[in-house]
Amino acid sequence: MDDEVAKLRAEIAELHDRLRRLDGRARLPTLVQVGQKLQLVYWRIGPGQPAALGDLSAAIEVWDEAYRLLDPDDPARGEVALRLGQLLAARHSTHGGATKDRETGIFVLDEALTFPDLSPTAVGMARLSLAMLHLQRTTEALSPASARAGFLTGLSPGAQDDAVTASRLLREVLAGPPLGAAFTTAARSLLTIAESIQPLLSGDPTRLDLGKMMEALAALQRLQRDGLPSTTWVTGDPLDYPVAVLEGDEDPAPTVPPRRPVRPPDAPVVTGRYSARRAARDRLAALTGGDGSPVWEQARALLSTGPSTLAVGDLDAFVGAAVHAATTGGGDAADGGGAAGGDGAAGGNGGNGEPVERGIDQLLAAIGLCLRESRDGSGWGADDGETTSGAHRAAAAHLRTAVTLVPPDHPAAAVVVEAAGGLVDDTRPLSGAVAGIADVLPGYTAGIPCRPATVTALAELCRTVTALRAGAPVEPDALAAALAAVPTDHPVRGPLAVAVAQARLVAAVHAGGPVTVDPALGRLGGLLDALHHDDRSALRAALDALDHDDRPALDAGPGRVPPPVSAVLGAAHLWLSDDLDTAITLLSGAARTLDDGALRTRTWWRLAGAYRSRGAVGDDERSRDAGRHALRGAGPDRREAARFAGWMLAEGRGAEAFHALETAAAAPGPPTVDPLVLDLLSVLTGVTPPAGPPPEVPDPATVAAAVREVGAVTLLYLHPTDDAGRTAGVLCLDPATERLDVLANVPVTDPLASDDPGWPAVMRRWSPGSFLLAATSGLDRLALPAVRVGDGRRLVQEAVISHVSSGAQVVRLAARSVASVADAPLFVVNPRGDRDHEMAEVMAVRRLCYPRSVCLGRALEPVEGTGTPDDVRKHVSTASMVHLACGLRGTELHLADGEVLDVATVGGAGGLLMLSESTAGPGPALLDAGFVGVVGWRWAVPAPVAALALFLVHLELVEHRRSPAAAVAAVQRWMLDPDRTLPPSLTGSHRNTVTTSDLAGPALWAALTYSGR
Repeated sequence: MDDEVAKLRAEIAELHDRLRRLDGRARLPTLVQVGQKLQLVYWRIGPGQPAALGDLSAAIEVWDEAYRLLDPDDPARGEVALRLGQLLAARHSTHGGATKDRETGIFVLDEALTFPDLSPTAVGMARLSLAMLHLQRTTEALSPASARAGFLTGLSPGAQDDAVTASRLLREVLAGPPLGAAFTTAARSLLTIAESIQPLLSGDPTRLDLGKMMEALAALQRLQRDGLPSTTWVTGDPLDYPVAVLEGDEDPAPTVPPRRPVRPPDAPVVTGRYSARRAARDRLAALTGGDGSPVWEQARALLSTGPSTLAVGDLDAFVGAAVHAATTGGGDAADGGGAAGGDGAAGGNGGNGEPVERGIDQLLAAIGLCLRESRDGSGWGADDGETTSGAHRAAAAHLRTAVTLVPPDHPAAAVVVEAAGGLVDDTRPLSGAVAGIADVLPGYTAGIPCRPATVTALAELCRTVTALRAGAPVEPDALAAALAAVPTDHPVRGPLAVAVAQARLVAAVHAGGPVTVDPALGRLGGLLDALHHDDRSALRAALDALDHDDRPALDAGPGRVPPPVSAVLGAAHLWLSDDLDTAITLLSGAARTLDDGALRTRTWWRLAGAYRSRGAVGDDERSRDAGRHALRGAGPDRREAARFAGWMLAEGRGAEAFHALETAAAAPGPPTVDPLVLDLLSVLTGVTPPAGPPPEVPDPATVAAAVREVGAVTLLYLHPTDDAGRTAGVLCLDPATERLDVLANVPVTDPLASDDPGWPAVMRRWSPGSFLLAATSGLDRLALPAVRVGDGRRLVQEAVISHVSSGAQVVRLAARSVASVADAPLFVVNPRGDRDHEMAEVMAVRRLCYPRSVCLGRALEPVEGTGTPDDVRKHVSTASMVHLACGLRGTELHLADGEVLDVATVGGAGGLLMLSESTAGPGPALLDAGFVGVVGWRWAVPAPVAALALFLVHLELVEHRRSPAAAVAAVQRWMLDPDRTLPPSLTGSHRNTVTTSDLAGPALWAALTYSGR
């Protein structure tokens, strides 16, 4: 400890002894002396240092008592109000003080300026401090949400008034007596900032002079770096500062108790080094009535103490000392170092370097921060987060560090876990600061022997929080069982009970089961219940109730309602479609102010739909703008992107349609639960499931280059342009010019049943030739090769069609090497013994086309494996062609011993894939697994026809060396030709199929399809 600080503390202790013998106004002179000395201690330790917080809070208490003892018309009240206001400003700005500090500071500084006897210098300092508080209130209004909205709506009149007041005060400071060069520079820089942000406050960011503002901020940073005077609220030595001299009896018998509890005497002055750790633990002992028990037991006792029962200064002193010890490693309290040689008097296990001791330092800091936050929302360490306080985030970080330092088998480990209870929010316990430690506590708790019930319950809560954040299923029953063992009077039991109810709600919603909404969730819970049950009347009633209760906030604009709430309310109004104006007002405000994430993206999509549904003048452009924002957002939505693509195709907007189609192809499939229900659930619980990043969409030039690489003449996108799927738009990417053109908006008709002229008008443009087709939303099942193009001919007789899912898939395909199918062929046949008829077919194909192939499963010839997943993994990555004569569901192969292998998860798959099972093949999904092409089926055909078609494809690939797409087209033309010539190698069973089947019917030959390059 600094010798001067020790001397001041001794003097303060003597003055406190004197105060105990004084009462009423007779306390004033001594209070002034105590306040001055406490200020000196604060400045000596260092403004802004955590270790100095207790002294600052003690000084505030002293000056506050002096202020209250003085009558409003007492001349001395002005100077005392000045002192109090400046100290409140210091605690608010440098120690994360509560909002009450700022508001009280403004009040008393305003009062101080009404006293005519203040010196000119004091008036200038009061104005400077007051201006800073007003400016802080203004800048807090410039929230991240306002920035995301582009400050287009302006801010509340109160924020604008604060900026005007700050500017006026700073001009008065600069016009008054000089306060010194540093203060003058600070005032001038602050004035520049106050004036520069005026355009943002008024909603006109175009007038913002960012360069001017940055110069002012740089000047303030230089002042800080070069030594801005540490006492920004008082000049000169506080002991020389003019105060009223009030006489009183030295030793009267007190008749009125003190206004508030007086702190215990400060720790005795020591002559040696006084470590930060010892200071924190002495403060802890003073708060808990330390009885010599280990420090972690004292910490546990403090955890169960209500913060309102502790004097403000006492708690702040503990928090400051504990944070100081945690950040300095428990070193010297005066110099902030982490010197070795610390004492273990507080129940520790060794010196400063001991990990356990440093872990307990972290534990005490976390407990102190949680208590202070619980008391008044301190804002300690706060940044621009909107839902979790800075104090709680800092506390969670301290606990994470404590977990790494305190072994699970140490007696303090259980208290570390119990301290996490201070991070649990009463109303939304599954979210917030507890998420900052939830991932490490369950594993840490598992190593704690003889765990208390509270520890087990908190670990289970953390396990639930981690699962929810990862989007994994939760087990509310396990959390409920852990809760049952927690004592009924434990402070954390209430939040844990809420957590159980919310976890059950989340699990029920995702499972699609019956939902019971806790009335404690309020009106939004009613919305969730109505939406989950698809009850339009209940939803209308819930919205009406919300509108009635919250009408003042809604009328004041979206800024008065939390953006997530605005988003779900707007979406609910849109769902009803009976008040689009209200829906648009709520959605537009939320979309501009929400954090980037899936909810913001969905809100943009909903806003795009709302504008399009309303159809007012300018709404089409507003809808397009909202859609563009959504396409760039996180958490892409396949269904909404596809819907937007249809709108753009209908309007002939090729660039927007291309971006939307590529986004839809890259996005995951839609959730099984209504997204609005999920959003409401997220708002109610605070749990936001993980959202994927915006998809990386290739530009048209990149896709065009890939189309040229694979040798196609064009890439066509075929996509519905209305929600019912009655019409489709065709978007063409010309690889030669890299141009996008919307060619047509044609009726969706089945070429097997209709000869609509729309299809041939579009498709004949690329015949003869080979083109890629990205058909979406079920249009890939249309038999476009069967389109009549004139003279009785079909499109397949003039063009070769390869199916892909998107331009991005073409880019990936173009980068893959293509080997000859005969290089390393692989057959997987009948591994479960349920496809015996395939064995003879595979033997014929292997003998005729692939004599050196590998066969897995059950065959009429020797095999290299029984067809287990391991067998397939071993060979599929090097195979040039894979013929699957086994069960297939989606991308999962049905293999030997009842096992299943998802080929989409097999790394390194390649080559051409042939599907013998004549069901609609998942071509694009299998291409994404790494194959260069897939020969499959649009719909089921008789097994003999499917076997004949694949046999012929193999012949075309091997004997005629055609590309897979050309081979499929050649087989289709052969089947279509009534004068077809039978290949000499055709087996007897295939010859029988030819003579007994109407192969020329498009229902048979058009079922065969090819996807890939």
